[in-house]
Amino acid sequence: MSYGERYGWTVVQVAGEVDISGVAALRERLQRLVTDGCLRMVVDISRVDFCDSTGFAVLVATRRMLASRDGQLRLVLPGPDVHTRKILQLFGIERIFDVHDSVDDALADLREAVLTGEADAVPRPREGTRATTD
Repeated sequence: MSYGERYGWTVVQVAGEVDISGVAALRERLQRLVTDGCLRMVVDISRVDFCDSTGFAVLVATRRMLASRDGQLRLVLPGPDVHTRKILQLFGIERIFDVHDSVDDALADLREAVLTGEADAVPRPREGTRATTD
């Protein structure tokens, strides 16, 4: 898991398997980011090979936590032919989340705001934010 910031949004990239054996680290990291003040988050699970119901529950809990603080969560899914995406679709992921095919797609509106000079549309990065890997 790694994270950094783009256009004032925290981008969390998750790879590998998200199941009962490893979900605690994901839950802890996402909750910590929210409690530390990250209110706009993109969670990129496009490189997740497997996600069970516990992983899905962590994503839903993070979405709720952000919503309770007037925050937003955008989710980047694996490609349409990837088994993980098909499983997540069975959970109804596209009805619950703002889903995208890439981080660039998820942040396209913010990139446009920067290019057109609409600086007020892009939140300023929080002080002390840096990229890291878990």
